[in-house]
Amino acid sequence: MYVAIIEMPLKEEKEEEFKAWIHDTNLVLAKQPGFVARRLAKSEDGKYVIIAEFLDKESHHKIHQTPEHHKISMELMGFLKNGPARKFYDIISQ
Repeated sequence: MYVAIIEMPLKEEKEEEFKAWIHDTNLVLAKQPGFVARRLAKSEDGKYVIIAEFLDKESHHKIHQTPEHHKISMELMGFLKNGPARKFYDIISQ
């Protein structure tokens, strides 16, 4: 399993629209081979993160090459104050 943790500096006025967008784009990503899940989390101090899970690093890379992902990435920027911060992890134990 390969996981991306993405910090989202979300524009405050976009919160409800962003939640709906996450739901809709999850339906698109779910059709991609190797995609497992994507969840949105919010910390007590109001910061958002997306937790995205893939079967492996290769699946993650391939999804990022698709037109669907490119469209999602372009749409994402309209919700953010500035660019997201990404960290990637290989799951080594469950």
